[in-house]
Amino acid sequence: MHGSKITEKILKEAEEQAKEIIKQAEAEAKAILEDAEKEKKFIIESAKKEAEEVAKKEKEKKIGLEVIELRKKVLQAKREIMDSVFVKVEKKLQEESKGDFLKHIASFIKALKLKGKFEVIPGDREKRVDEGFVKELAKATGLELTLSNERARGYHGFTLKQGKIEINLAPEVIIPDLKDELEDQIKGLLFEE
Repeated sequence: MHGSKITEKILKEAEEQAKEIIKQAEAEAKAILEDAEKEKKFIIESAKKEAEEVAKKEKEKKIGLEVIELRKKVLQAKREIMDSVFVKVEKKLQEESKGDFLKHIASFIKALKLKGKFEVIPGDREKRVDEGFVKELAKATGLELTLSNERARGYHGFTLKQGKIEINLAPEVIIPDLKDELEDQIKGLLFEE
């Protein structure tokens, strides 16, 4: 019997040790599960933040692209308005009265600071340039001008010719030449920037 008490005691101690080991294992398992749960939450939160950051960057990129597209459209609209202004100025010069045309073209010629004798060769589309116009233009500019029997093809306005030098004063030629010079001034008048 004594042997059975020892066996019983050994079994009881083994059982208690087993319970203690199980208790420690459960505690360790619980700690590992808690750590795993914390890590899972951290990973999920990090992934969410990263996803939000990526989404935010994508949204900003998309908005940036939309802003760029919008700016392109605004610039295109401004370009069309500017082109329209130059077309209207050209058309106005082609169609304005003889007196207004004389005044504008005399001012332009004075700005060129020309001197001497010139032959005036009207464009074949020009109806305002005649002997009287040439005399008035000569008075207004101080140049010696004579009207040519020749006609320049495909233009309004006229060409001034002095020897081999020809200065085309057709609105179709003047306006595109002045476009680069005047573009910034006209932009300033049309658009507040």
